[in-house]
Amino acid sequence: MNSSVKTLVTVAGSIVGGLVAFVAITVLVTEGLEPYVWPSLLVGLPAGVVAGVAAAVLTFLGANYYEERGTETGVSRRTAVRLRAALGAIAGFVVGGGVGTAAFALWGGGLAGGMLFVGLPAGLVTAAVAGHVAVRFGGRRGETRQAVLQ
Repeated sequence: MNSSVKTLVTVAGSIVGGLVAFVAITVLVTEGLEPYVWPSLLVGLPAGVVAGVAAAVLTFLGANYYEERGTETGVSRRTAVRLRAALGAIAGFVVGGGVGTAAFALWGGGLAGGMLFVGLPAGLVTAAVAGHVAVRFGGRRGETRQAVLQ
């Protein structure tokens, strides 16, 4: 199969994976919070969007990583760095956004307001920092910064 068809199949699979994650998380969070939050869809939709985007990105990068792993040359530094950055950013977003949302909700604010006005900005900032840290300090010993950026 030629490389453009492989890329198209990988992108299509990633989009489908992202949509499945979006629907699943939106429904689960909305139904789970229905007794506690009205309207719970205000919390479920942002959670579903974040999960869908994260699933699409990880599916795409994971498929590329898996495909390169089977070649003679192994996984390229570029693919490894991208996957490492994505994993770090997603972990940072979950931790920073979760802590921000929990802090706002525990100090008397609402869950939906905390998620939108505190958790989202805090998650974005910690995602950027965690992604940078994962790329900067997650490489192999002796690997120069220039080699990572290429």
